[in-house]
Amino acid sequence: MLTLTNLALRFALELAGLVAAGYAANALVDGPLRWPATVAAPVALAVLWGLVVAPNATNGLAPHTREVIGSAALLVAAAAVALAGRPVPAAVLAGLVVANTVVLLATPAEVTR
Repeated sequence: MLTLTNLALRFALELAGLVAAGYAANALVDGPLRWPATVAAPVALAVLWGLVVAPNATNGLAPHTREVIGSAALLVAAAAVALAGRPVPAAVLAGLVVANTVVLLATPAEVTR
């Protein structure tokens, strides 16, 4: 049950990471590039996720390595939110990502696929 709950949390964190990337880009970029950056940031995160982190990605990385890379990407999104002037939501996102990663790394790799 814990594994299923943790995988559901991971999915929610992935979605939150996309929102965080878009929010941070919108808050940090001024001028005519604001809206393109707001769209490009979550798209870039999604492309990275699809190529490197996704369970079906064919890159030869071990599942736990993918989870660490994914967690790092989510932590970067949280840091960007903090830079955008929202430290509390950033800290909540970062704390949940770290807790989720600890449980994922303690779970056998075959189960998280």
